[in-house]
Amino acid sequence: MSHHDFMLQRQIELEIEMSGLGRDRYLTRVRKNFDKERGYDTDTGRSILESAIGPVASALSKFIDEVYTGRPGPRAVAAKLVKDMDPNVVSYLACRAILGRMMKPRAPVLMTLAVTVARAVELEARFTEFMRLDKDRFLWESKKLSDDGATERHKATVLTYAMGKHGIPWDRWSRTDMIHLGIKMVELFCENTGLAVIEQASEGGDKNAPRDQYLVHLTDRARAWIDQSVLGGEWLCPEYLPTLIPPKDWTGLSGGGYHTDLDRPLPFVRRGRREQLELLKQADLSRVIRGLNAIQRTPWQINGAILDVMQELAKSGEGIAGLVSGDSPMPDRPHDIDTNPDALREWKWAARDVYSANLQLRQDRLHQQTLLDLAVKFRPERAIYFPHNLDFRGRAYPVPLVLHPQGSDNVKALLRFAEGKPIGVDGARWLMIHGANTFGIDKVSFTERVAWVEENWRRIVRSARDPIGNRWWTEADKPWCFLAFCFEYRDWVDAGYGEDFVSHLPIALDGSCNGLQHFSAMLLDSVGGRAVNLIPSDKPQDIYQLVADRVMGQLRLVLSTEGNVAEKGRWAHEWLTMGIDRKITKRPVMVLPYGGTPRSCLKYVDEAVKAKFAAGYQHNLGDELKKAIGFLASLVWDSIGDVVIAAREAMGWLQKTARAVAKENLPMHWGTPSGFVGFQSYKDMRRRLIKTKIHGSIHQLINWEESDEIDVSKQATSISPNYVHSMDASAMILTVDELAASGMTDFAMIHDSYGTHACNTTRLAATLRSVFVGMYRQDPLNSLRDWIINTIAPASEIEVLPPKGDLNLNEVTRSDFFFA
Repeated sequence: MSHHDFMLQRQIELEIEMSGLGRDRYLTRVRKNFDKERGYDTDTGRSILESAIGPVASALSKFIDEVYTGRPGPRAVAAKLVKDMDPNVVSYLACRAILGRMMKPRAPVLMTLAVTVARAVELEARFTEFMRLDKDRFLWESKKLSDDGATERHKATVLTYAMGKHGIPWDRWSRTDMIHLGIKMVELFCENTGLAVIEQASEGGDKNAPRDQYLVHLTDRARAWIDQSVLGGEWLCPEYLPTLIPPKDWTGLSGGGYHTDLDRPLPFVRRGRREQLELLKQADLSRVIRGLNAIQRTPWQINGAILDVMQELAKSGEGIAGLVSGDSPMPDRPHDIDTNPDALREWKWAARDVYSANLQLRQDRLHQQTLLDLAVKFRPERAIYFPHNLDFRGRAYPVPLVLHPQGSDNVKALLRFAEGKPIGVDGARWLMIHGANTFGIDKVSFTERVAWVEENWRRIVRSARDPIGNRWWTEADKPWCFLAFCFEYRDWVDAGYGEDFVSHLPIALDGSCNGLQHFSAMLLDSVGGRAVNLIPSDKPQDIYQLVADRVMGQLRLVLSTEGNVAEKGRWAHEWLTMGIDRKITKRPVMVLPYGGTPRSCLKYVDEAVKAKFAAGYQHNLGDELKKAIGFLASLVWDSIGDVVIAAREAMGWLQKTARAVAKENLPMHWGTPSGFVGFQSYKDMRRRLIKTKIHGSIHQLINWEESDEIDVSKQATSISPNYVHSMDASAMILTVDELAASGMTDFAMIHDSYGTHACNTTRLAATLRSVFVGMYRQDPLNSLRDWIINTIAPASEIEVLPPKGDLNLNEVTRSDFFFA
């Protein structure tokens, strides 16, 4: 067998494991065990799933018996749906669905989990009915599918089709019935396994969640088992994994990425609506497909040096460098808790906060362990790849979850390019700039960044030689990516600083406030454009600091006109004393192009100010604090408007346009410079109340159902972020397409952060600038207006575009800090 055939065979086996055939074999084994009436005790040698099935099946049988033994009251919906099914199978399906979802980083919402569980059970019920009504046909179809090696989901599709074709009736379960059954199965699971608990959201760590929302959390017992790595793992089916050979190229709207089509072919656009797919069929997607294929063909490998350090520090539970810490201790009970109601109340609140925080920590630790386990699994591979597809705006995302090149700092650091390339003439300079950037030295010129690395070279090398003993690297803004740089820099130093040194590290260039860069270019705004580095300067412009300086100016003006006796004057005096820095203005500015509002501005200013108080700043505002923060937020909002006038105007125009189109009950769609067609259709959601029992008492839960009406206000508020995301998606895809056409390989692309080998960074920097300029020379906003008038709404209903400014787009090609 050739090496290529051997690797293809390994890849197909991995995809079979991924898509669920392993679970089929496992279910057969579990059923055999039940036939032999083996006991299912919970000794730690068995997997969690095995221990859960027995108790839940017994409880389900008991529940059905109670409902059908003439007890007073209405017969339970849940019992009616599953009374004719094998309780062991229902239990297996429910436990597997619950545990599979519980392993994800955020605790699931009870309603969502209930529907997931009920869907799995309904499928089984449907085929039980098929078997009852036409046993021969069912067995023949099932055998044929098994002989073909079909996956679970494929079997479900074929058998459902066969039922329809041969007129075998099946009344689909209503969503309300499914919620009743799902909630009952989750309750039985929680009550009979001790592995999970249903908590009201306000007690489960999410203070902003609605009061009537329930979350499902793992218990101490489940966490202890998982910490001991008791899991056999067969039941824990990863949804999508990296591939061991280059992913299958995309050629159309489905079937790229994986080699076996899994349970169903991967879609080119995830969750794409039918109307958008029709538009895409008529579009020229050649550049989009070429760009996406080039991104997913990049070979990666696990950075073993980072993995070793991460495993060591994760074990300690100290929470170093952004890793998840161990549980916080519960507060001590006050000595007078029995006699002092105030002390009791305070202790209860403090204990609740710690409990909530620990629930979230548990979930986070589980996610972290999954990441480390995946890294260990793929560490021996010379190369791994990440299939990508697009969202409805055309943004490229990796399909695998948890471990992928678009992850957070620690995830990205675990990956490096599999193909090394000589660092070349100017690669070392880019390597050092990247090192300074990841530490947080990114507000100065390139020369100063290189100088910072040269000044700190001993500390950098020491960090690489003994990262556990020398923890200076943990002070970096992105500690794990900085540590990956330290290892690479150390190797370059050890190799004698030569141009032949083979580098594997992706060097990242990040756009500065990329959404505002796009809006400023759209309307040729030189004021906003200068603030976000579209115009050359000696050092990077920091828009967050520019807005902060403007707020300080406004505060001085208020103080000089009002004095510090009047209400606003007192507040201005307090904020001037505290000092307004970029930490206060960063979030409101950053989210502006993605739908920022005065309300979101107030929220972020409030959080930033309170973070300063938590760090020790003592204010003198007393009861006026809330009003004073509101006053400060309004100044921040006005100051942002002074710096980015055009962005506000472009956003306003987009919102009015989307509103006009939505009033015709039509979705919004638009062509982008890459050829992709963006599409936005948010429907009005109708509330339906469902009465159900949780913990023995009746609760009303809200079930949202989509109507046929377009949601006018959601269309208006969403168009700005969605449109600007479709523009950054185009810029990225066109940049990759152009570079790939010239023979360049290896791309680390994250929307507004572009990466490649050190030796190719200069080429990447030049190309991304020329692509951006070319895009805005075509005036996409004007094209959008023409498109809407020609295809959706008459010109009389669509406002004229805001006026253009005097920005010279050619300046972008000479601006060092546009992406830096």
